[in-house]
Formats: sequence, structure tokens, C-alpha cells
Amino acid sequence: MKRTSVPLSVTLILVLAAPLISLAEGMPEQWLTVAEKTTFEITASHTQTLEFLERAAAESEMIQVTTFGNSGLGRRLPLVIVSKDRLFTPEAAHAAGKPVVLIQSCIHPGEVDGKTASMMILRDIVLGRNTDLLDAGVILFAPIYNADGHEDVSPTNRANQHGPVGGMGFRTTVTGLDLNRDHLKLDTVEAIALASLVNRWQPHVHVDNHVTNGSHHHWLLTWSRAEAPQLSPSLDRWLDDHLPPVFEKLDEAGIPNGPYVSLIDRHDPSRGIDSSVAGPRFSTGYFTLRNRISLLVEMYAYAPYEARVRANKAMLEELLREIAREPRALVTAVDQARARTIDLGLPDAKPSDIVLRWRTATGDDTVFFPVCKWTTEDSMVTGSPMIHFNCSTEDPVLEVPWRHRPETELSIERPRGYVLMPGWTEAHQRLKDHGLILKILDSPVTMEVETIRLTGPETADSPYQGRVVIEDFETSRQTERRTIPAGALWIPADQPEFEVAVQLLEPEAPDSLVRWGLLNSVFERKEYIGLDTLEGLARDMLSDPETRTAWNAALEDEEFAGNGGARYIWWYRRTAFWDESVGLMPVYRVMDPDDIPTSTAAQ
Repeated sequence: MKRTSVPLSVTLILVLAAPLISLAEGMPEQWLTVAEKTTFEITASHTQTLEFLERAAAESEMIQVTTFGNSGLGRRLPLVIVSKDRLFTPEAAHAAGKPVVLIQSCIHPGEVDGKTASMMILRDIVLGRNTDLLDAGVILFAPIYNADGHEDVSPTNRANQHGPVGGMGFRTTVTGLDLNRDHLKLDTVEAIALASLVNRWQPHVHVDNHVTNGSHHHWLLTWSRAEAPQLSPSLDRWLDDHLPPVFEKLDEAGIPNGPYVSLIDRHDPSRGIDSSVAGPRFSTGYFTLRNRISLLVEMYAYAPYEARVRANKAMLEELLREIAREPRALVTAVDQARARTIDLGLPDAKPSDIVLRWRTATGDDTVFFPVCKWTTEDSMVTGSPMIHFNCSTEDPVLEVPWRHRPETELSIERPRGYVLMPGWTEAHQRLKDHGLILKILDSPVTMEVETIRLTGPETADSPYQGRVVIEDFETSRQTERRTIPAGALWIPADQPEFEVAVQLLEPEAPDSLVRWGLLNSVFERKEYIGLDTLEGLARDMLSDPETRTAWNAALEDEEFAGNGGARYIWWYRRTAFWDESVGLMPVYRVMDPDDIPTSTAAQ
């Protein structure tokens, strides 16, 4: 597979993009955005954005402004609902069979292009322009996701970004967390609010607007999307059918675009680019788990702010037009994806595997990459080699390897569901906040389950996203018959977003509760045994031939033999005083459909 692109100098982009989008000339003053009023030197503040949105809603019966939550400092997270049929509730939208499209901006508030583009689209709708976009269904705009970061404005917040020169917001929340690393673990009030929005509205398509920087090239807009088998086949087919026309329209309008650029070798662009979807902490990975389409849009940071905004606006408009061309096809694709996950998890379904970790296949795909000429030189700052780009209209277009297809790195047999033991409130709350179907056992039940035990945790050297991550551990699984107390949580597999539970509860998953340190007490030993007591017990146990043989074999390991603590634990584990809950996950996998608990109450 090859993807072609027309290389264009960034200096020409504004001229070439102009025919597609009318300029601010002749626009009523009240409908100019702050960016347009200041020749794209300043972006609207939170207050100015809300005022603009409220004015749009007051002028059009097709627009309603509400909020989907509040920031850590109490700022409103605005949500604009646009519907020509006045379908302003999730129930009304889905009852009418309409697609729901969620367009989100400012997850990183320095990357403000999507917000301004969204405001301009809303303005055009108010003025009766581009009304064909309304045929896409119900459109949700979340223009300022990270409201607190949005107000932490400085012209020095993004060193590599060309405007707005008056300043832009800061990347993280008030607590220093990156919302685009929090989709699954839900440590922030903002991420919880977005999950609640998704639970209520169940959008068919999600668009995440960003501004990227890194390598220098001639694509003004880049994009990334999940693919099969990571993405459900029906959603993969929809994207294959409906995304290319969007990008072709942008090409025709003089807006060069291509797949997201992450250099495989940061010192040599000719080695190729990687456009693969990352894990579930990121938006594209998370919405994929929920059987939704998510499109990452990355504007080119080195291009002028105005050029980026107009191209971002054009892309959103062409996507909405493409959805409007065949809206029912999108709804059907999502319905099929959800039904597929339900069917795979039914009690009488054939055994199947579920993937815990994906990686990017190398493959043979190539892309024509309009990269700027580069040289490599030694950095005075680091003392290491660095790449230096020099862009011009005569830059070559290189055919380079393009990595984007997912393949399985680690899979496991799909359970019929999980049991979460009572008392683990952080785990319970996150499952609830993601809108999963949960049931409470209303009486004890003895059943066969697969238990998971963890040992040897290795933590990161420094915090990441406010937590010290568990980077590695050893896992063992075995089938046991256990009595599950009343109050335990049952998470059935026959629900459309079951893979969210899988990624949270399976310890080997990249963003599991274990990885993020939310179940650290599992690894901790709570009791001890005095050495004098253990010494007597150990000498008595040596009379058993099997124990003596095992002990002698253990002593052959010099590192073990010289480690008094390891020797102590070796013997302690063999006594009746050892706490069997050390390392035992409070999550049990139910594998046999005959063992599915039936005495439950829905939550």
C-alpha cells in the first residue's frame, strides 16, 4: 500500500487554502472570532469563548450550549450541541437514528487550532452558511477540554509552535496531569467528565484536534486512526471507505496532508515514519476499546496559526460532509462493532482470545513523504548528534517505509467476565465511571475461578503522570474453587465496551490498574514471623525429603544463598502462617459459563 501526497511549501498554504474558506472580510463584526479580529495573533480566552458560544445559541434554534463538567478549579467545560432537528438530548438523537459526532479541542490547551476552527464553523451555521454540514447528524463541540490549562497563557508555553504570538495555554491541568494520558485511569475530574459525556451521548465518531511538532515537512495536516484487527472490522471498513475522500478534498483545496509523523529514526527521516495508534491512555486507543471511531488530527506547528486554523476547519467540514453523504452507514458500522463484542462474550460463545497489548508491524507499506532537506551535526547543548532541517519549495519527496498496522504482542483467553472483590473502591469507581455494566452479588457464591498472583514488582525510577508506574512483575495463574462474598462486583463479558474492563483489570495490559500503581497493596506483606519461631519450623520441615531437596536446589543459586531476606521468605511461604493474599489480585477471571454468577442485582 502506498499513499501519495503533493508537496507544498508552508509559505504557499494560506494562498492555496483561501478558495475553500472565505476570509473574514465582509463578516459582521460580532461574528468575528478573537483570532480573526487580531489577525490571528491572539486566541479567545475561556470567557470570550463562552460569550461567543452563548451568542451563537441565542441566534440559532439549532444550537444549544451546555456543560459536560467542571475543571479542577471549577471552570465550565463547555459543550455545544448542534442539530437541525433540535435533537438536544442523547435519547432523542439515538431514537432518531442519527450519528453523533464529538469534536474535541484543547486537550492540550497550547494547541488551540481546533477551538478556533470550531467557533468559525458554528458562526457559519448561524449565518446560514455550510448548512449541509448539519446533515451529518448531531454534532457535539467540546472546544475547551482542559479549561484550567487553557487560561495559563504565555507566549513561551510552546517553543516550537508558530503562534498565536499573543500566547497560548499550558499543556497540563492544574494538578500537572496530561489529559491525553488519562483516558483510562481517570485520575482527573476532567477525564471523568469526558467519560461521562461519552457514556451519555455514545458518539459514533470522535475527533481529537492537536498541533504537532518534531520533524519538518510539507504536510499542513496529519492524522492517525486505529486499524483492524485492533479496530473492529466494521469500523475499519467505514474508515477505509470514508476517510480517503476527505483527504482528497483537502488535497484539491491545496491543503497538503498525510499520516501522522513519528520518525522511526530521529536522525534519518529516510528510514520512515510510524503513524500507529498508541495505548488506551490516549484518545485514539481509548475510543477504539469502546467500539467508536476516533480520528487524531495534528496540525503542523511550524505553519502560521491562521493557516493551521483554516486547514483544521476545512478538514472538520469535509469530514462532516462525508458523514452526511451516508449517515446510516456510520450508525450501522458502530452497531455491528458493538454487537460483535457482545457476541464474543456471550456465555455460550466459542472460546476466543482477547489482546492485551498491540505493537506496530513493520510491513511493506510505503508513503511519499515531503520531508524538508536535512543535515546531521553535533549538538553543542547535548554533545550528541542532532538533525537540522532546511525547508524550501525544492525539497524532494521520498518514498519511505510507513508503519501503521497493528499486530498482537500479547493475548489471553477471553473470560466470560470478571469478579472484583468487595472493598476495592478505586477499581470499582473507575469501572463505574467508564459506564460499564456492573452487577453486585447479593449473596455468597462458591465457584471455579482463575486467580492471578503477582510477584517481584519493579517500579519506575521517577514519577510519571503523578504516579510511580509498576514497570514489570511476574504473573502466575491457576484455577481454584473460591467462595465469593456478597457485595463482590460481577463484570460480564457480553457488553459492548468490555475491552475497557480488560485493559483495566488484566495486569499485563499497558494501562492496567496494576501498572498505574492503583493496586500496590497487593504486593505488600502485612504480617511477619519471628526468626526464632521460623527457625524451629524450618528445621522440622527439613525432615521432609521433598522439602530438603527443594531447599538444596535453591541454595545452588549463589545470589539466593547469600540473600538472607530471600531465604526467610522461602521458608515463611511454606508455613501455615503465610498470608496467601500476598500477591493475589482482587480480580478473578470466570472462564466456565456454568460458573457465571446468577444471584446479582444490577448497579
